[in-house]
Amino acid sequence: MSAHDTPSRPREPAFRVPPVIIGVAAVILVFQLLMQFGGAPLALVLIVEMALFPARFFAENMGGLPGGLGQGIFSLVSYGFLHGGWSHCLINLAWLLAFGAPVARRLGARRFLALYLACVVAGGLVQVFSAGENSWLVPIIGASAGVSGMLGAAARFAFPETRWLDPATAAQRRRLLPILEVPKRRPVMMFIGVWVVINLVFGLVGPLTTGTMLANIAWQAHLGGFFAGLLLIGLVEKPPLSSSGGPGNVDYGDWKDRA
Repeated sequence: MSAHDTPSRPREPAFRVPPVIIGVAAVILVFQLLMQFGGAPLALVLIVEMALFPARFFAENMGGLPGGLGQGIFSLVSYGFLHGGWSHCLINLAWLLAFGAPVARRLGARRFLALYLACVVAGGLVQVFSAGENSWLVPIIGASAGVSGMLGAAARFAFPETRWLDPATAAQRRRLLPILEVPKRRPVMMFIGVWVVINLVFGLVGPLTTGTMLANIAWQAHLGGFFAGLLLIGLVEKPPLSSSGGPGNVDYGDWKDRA
């Protein structure tokens, strides 16, 4: 067979957005529209019912909050769909598109949602249990923990050094970098270090520049979500299949079955 007879691989559109990303973004936008145009009473109800308040975990009904611990557990997911303004919302959606899309293409819709929501919950828990008593009644909202989790997950396969066999392999087809290999990969560690430093800076400077507790950067949630994504993608991802049809410690190839 000549080179001209070799079948070419179909190329996926570079900017194709997975439907699950569109779905998550649509839900976030619906809640943002309700917050913006539904009136102050509705916005207050959404904040009280869906935002994450550390008080619900440490002092039931503190300050008259309804629901107690049960509502707090529900809000570990629901807080990730509310935002404090359009800039907050659109920045998170842009990052979700940039880093969530390759993760979603790699995992598929169900596994992506499982990982994304796990990162939202992990970030919320880190934020709750690192909050001081004086901020127990400050609502925590935003998709940042889930979005940060997608950055962490992408770090396991997005860098060239994580390629094994085919240097032309698309990012979603690269073998996942084993978690024990992460400290040995300089680009990955630099990426992690930069993300940690940026969030620590925001954590120290943010309250001084915004002038309001409600505008503080939830940097603990960012870091919690990021490291959850970094660690959990290895548990969520379906193992690659070898050419014999079974799980194998091999690169993703044309024979890979992701059904």
